[in-house]
Amino acid sequence: MINLDCFLVDHKFLSILDSVMSTLLIFYLRYVVLIRYASVNNTAKAIQTFNFMDNFRLTPDQEAFHALLAALCKYGNVEEAEEFMLVNKKLFPLETESFNIILNGWCNITRDVYEAKRVWRDMSKYCITPNGTSYSYMISCFSKEGNLFDSLRLYDQMKKREWTPGIEIYNSLVYVLTRANCLKEALRTIDKLKEQGLQPDSSTFNSMILPLCETGKVAEARIVFNTMVEENVSPTTETYHAFFEGTDYQGSLEFLSRMKDSGLGPNKDSFLIILEKFLKLKQPVNALKIWTEMKAYDAVPSCVHYRVMVEGLVTCRWFIKAKYFYEEMISNGCSADPKLNKLIQKEVLVSGDEGKQCVKKAISSKSVKYSIK
Repeated sequence: MINLDCFLVDHKFLSILDSVMSTLLIFYLRYVVLIRYASVNNTAKAIQTFNFMDNFRLTPDQEAFHALLAALCKYGNVEEAEEFMLVNKKLFPLETESFNIILNGWCNITRDVYEAKRVWRDMSKYCITPNGTSYSYMISCFSKEGNLFDSLRLYDQMKKREWTPGIEIYNSLVYVLTRANCLKEALRTIDKLKEQGLQPDSSTFNSMILPLCETGKVAEARIVFNTMVEENVSPTTETYHAFFEGTDYQGSLEFLSRMKDSGLGPNKDSFLIILEKFLKLKQPVNALKIWTEMKAYDAVPSCVHYRVMVEGLVTCRWFIKAKYFYEEMISNGCSADPKLNKLIQKEVLVSGDEGKQCVKKAISSKSVKYSIK
């Protein structure tokens, strides 16, 4: 016979459990609503939802406050997040973590170094001590701007304050040193991070490969790439895309093949990068060859690919070919571009008229020579 006593639960316990579950549900729903409003850039509604928590007998806590700041920053509303932090400084006293969220917004989301420097000064004004994360954000910001002096200055300052640099900081230094053509120092920085017990990752090597390819130093980038593979660090999509930016036609084919062998693609963005590169370099023949290669990699051209080809071919003054791609683009369901179409039609007519005039001149010239004889 089954003993039913184990199924009997105190009604008081059920009441408490119900209360706790209701509170957790409201907390979860509140968080979801905050994120949803922030994601559609409705900052007013997101802040209003946070402020109305008292109606649900919930006291706004530090976790929810940080969640709102992070959500606002994530979707580009860094200025509103900073203002909200300062307005609520009596309820939530200013501290390092809140400032770090704002710093991350300015440094890594909007990438506004001017505002990041201002917030850094404000931290000092409000007597807020930066921590390792604060330094990481600022060094990353200066690094992306190519500001070698301030990157190294903050790195030295960080060490004096006995904050241990993480892999992100070393990667930022490797990038800015390579960008400043200080390759030996960049390699020494990689050695230094190994001495600290850290291991270089794909981001470390990409921090050298990207600026090298951007400046056309593909030979040096290849050496770094080979070192990367030798140290069993897998190249990423970003690695291959960097080479697509800097290599010639044969190099592009080589890295397309390597990318496929690594199982990373190539994807539609890979071909878009290569097409834009060759058209910008006024090499329409190579762009057309790459267009053909797309089929070999089962990459179906999108409307963006067609538009890039049409605009690029017009720039290269290959109007008849541009007209062909434009018509194919429309037949594949892409939206028409009246201005582009008008330009193509006009230039095709002009080039046709010029061709007719050249034929007339050639015929006239022959008849003149014949009459002289």
